Amino acid sequence: MKMPGSLTLPQTDAATNKAAGKSDRKEEPGFFLERLQSPTAHDIAAIGDLWYKSGLTGPGYDAGRDLATCLNSGRGSVILARSAKDATIIGTIMAGHDGESGWVHYLAVANDARGTGLGSGLLALAEDILAATGLAVNKVTVTDPTVHDFYRKLGYEIVETVPRTNTQISEIGTDFVVMRKRLKS
Repeated sequence: MKMPGSLTLPQTDAATNKAAGKSDRKEEPGFFLERLQSPTAHDIAAIGDLWYKSGLTGPGYDAGRDLATCLNSGRGSVILARSAKDATIIGTIMAGHDGESGWVHYLAVANDARGTGLGSGLLALAEDILAATGLAVNKVTVTDPTVHDFYRKLGYEIVETVPRTNTQISEIGTDFVVMRKRLKS
């Protein structure tokens, strides 16, 4: 199911268009959103590649396993952002809940789409989905300290730091934090 892009990339305003000799017609969004329901092998490979390039997983990680777990749980959704030009996957977010708290995972945006607001837009959509389920809190696990500020600016606070143990296998990072935000109901 394709969802028309209620999120849009920054638009050029009418005055700038007029000065440049362009029409006042609004530009089409550079992407569209899709709720993933039955991923193809191509989708799974593209999602895995995006997660790897975004630093969320290591090489050879089985994205299909996590996608299947989410989609088969009855408590989760995977939202994709695809380029309007060629339907390439340029963003992902996985949203689900454990009955008490919402959780988001795999928020990833392709390098050439970063800085457009797509990541914060995907997160806002996931939060809306979770709030509509009746959840009051959303949580996210963050392994990359450089991402903390992104979530802080969007209202998240660190509630726990978890040191990794030698028994945990991870290709990325050592410690991680859990961040939380109260959702609007």
